[in-house]
Amino acid sequence: MTADFLGRRKTKGSVLAEDLLNPAPAAEARKHKLKTLVPAPRSFFMDVKCPGCFNITTVFSHAQTVVICGSCATVLCQPTGGKARLTEGCSFRRK
Repeated sequence: MTADFLGRRKTKGSVLAEDLLNPAPAAEARKHKLKTLVPAPRSFFMDVKCPGCFNITTVFSHAQTVVICGSCATVLCQPTGGKARLTEGCSFRRK
């Protein structure tokens, strides 16, 4: 067997030794979100617990604004270019 320039294994006669319809989960996790076999979003909603008053707030993982606790006005997360950054001490649970 030899390998082509993409790293796929080839046998004689240009037949791929890799099953393209049933890729390995590890290979799918490394791909871009639009290049996977079944495109799916990588964003999610999460319950964030305030470290001061233990109030739970639902926050989008890629929030584009600062999220503040409704009862004690503590900043729960700050936006970045992609995923929102949680404040230290905040715990979260994926919904």
